[in-house]
Amino acid sequence: DTANRALELIEVKYEELPAYLTPQEAAEATEGPYIHEPRKPGHNGNITKIVKLDFGDVDGGLEAADLVVEGEYFFEGTTHVPIEPHCAIGHMDKNGKLTVWSATQVPHYLHRELARVLEIDPAQVRVIQPPVGGAFGGKSEPFDLEFCVGKLAMITGRPVKILYTREEVFYAHRGRHPFFMKYRTGVDTEGKLTAVDAEILLDGGAYASFGLVTTYYAGQLLTAPYQMPAYRFHSTRAYTNKPACGPKRGHGSVQPRFAFEVQLDKLAERAGLDPFEIRRRNFIGAHTRTVNELRITSNGFLECLEAVERASDWKVKFRQLPVGQGVGVAGSTYISGTNYPIYPNEMPQSGIQLQVDRSGRVSIFSGGSEIGQGVNSTLAYIVSEELGVPLEHIRVLAADTDFTHRPGRLLLPGHIHAGERVSGCSSEDAPRRPGGRR
Repeated sequence: DTANRALELIEVKYEELPAYLTPQEAAEATEGPYIHEPRKPGHNGNITKIVKLDFGDVDGGLEAADLVVEGEYFFEGTTHVPIEPHCAIGHMDKNGKLTVWSATQVPHYLHRELARVLEIDPAQVRVIQPPVGGAFGGKSEPFDLEFCVGKLAMITGRPVKILYTREEVFYAHRGRHPFFMKYRTGVDTEGKLTAVDAEILLDGGAYASFGLVTTYYAGQLLTAPYQMPAYRFHSTRAYTNKPACGPKRGHGSVQPRFAFEVQLDKLAERAGLDPFEIRRRNFIGAHTRTVNELRITSNGFLECLEAVERASDWKVKFRQLPVGQGVGVAGSTYISGTNYPIYPNEMPQSGIQLQVDRSGRVSIFSGGSEIGQGVNSTLAYIVSEELGVPLEHIRVLAADTDFTHRPGRLLLPGHIHAGERVSGCSSEDAPRRPGGRR
């Protein structure tokens, strides 16, 4: 109430500036004022990132193709809508230590930024992540409310809490980018891909967020599970005067996958092939590399196609259902092990600490963020298996920057590496337990 009364006393004078509401307008602007100041003289300050990469002879592959399909596609943006909105509590104790509880995916990342922005010694900052009611990428970076509760707690000496309304979550956003996409795709007489050419424009909203990564992922993650002899993409992320877009559930890969799978369906129809068959013919295989050098180990895509075709009763339903009804198929893939550390250095980037009590209870100290993907349960299962300790005797103490090692990565693959660390530590260093294994 006090803060709301204070807001009523503030008089704001606005300077009207041009608004860019589409990425096309933003990308085509030739003079300012831009949404952000250009990083280089003469550049467009509305452009976050441009990525141009090609692999193989794309023009030659399209020219040699027996069939080429071109298409333009739009994928609308979406937001995460977790059950729990963003929420944070800040408290400064009498010794000058700031503690922030936040429904975040990245407590160690937040710890670093709180210390930097609020100009506090990192040793005087503690971040605790309570159980999170959903995130899906929408809590993958520090948000304004976390800095506000910290600063206000420092000023007032009292605990401060901010809880976003659902409307405020929409404004904070960081949801899936709207994509405008153009594709040219060629196949030979057997329906095998000869080349793929992509041009992608991302609507990034007002700030960068994880948009630099999304701009790369928009092209780099399309190259499996199909064999592409030649591939080229040109992706541009533009700022617009709208809520900032960021990472959401496989960010950067979902939108192009939609467009490319429709391209495959068009090619199948033109070539007289079943949609399942054209995907089988272009299967990339196992223990190989994509055209852009992504490593593939095992690959069960053909088995997956067979199971889906059988379970969906595809051969009976495909193009046999009443008007307005139908069945479809699409394939996809995603990367594992992005290896992006919060603090880039030569130190180990993922770690676990184990504490064994005289009673036989084992405590696991983990910097991983449990957001529903089961990382805490997985770590407990590994320790139980390796030490022969009953599961009910294991405690997982996670996501408290005062007691846990920072996680190696911002996403789930880091937790896989953490599990490997647990297994190695348990099996090599732990004493034998009576009645159990080492």
